[in-house]
Amino acid sequence: MLTMPADLLQVVDSQAQQRKQNRSQFVRHVLREWLERQRQIEFEALLAEGYQTMAQENQAIAVENLPTQAAAIDGVWHWDE
Repeated sequence: MLTMPADLLQVVDSQAQQRKQNRSQFVRHVLREWLERQRQIEFEALLAEGYQTMAQENQAIAVENLPTQAAAIDGVWHWDE
């Protein structure tokens, strides 16, 4: 059992009718889509967090290795010799 305001019920019934579904089918469909979208949003947030963490770690590694990289360049790269 689900209760909703009359104006929302009217929109739900109208949308269900357009899709040739009964109210219950339509509500189930919409809820499944909404839940799936929420799951996708949460997954994308976790990915963004992971990418941000990896970017910070990669930056730290790059900064840490700058002296080694500079020494390697000095030992191999010679300008206008």
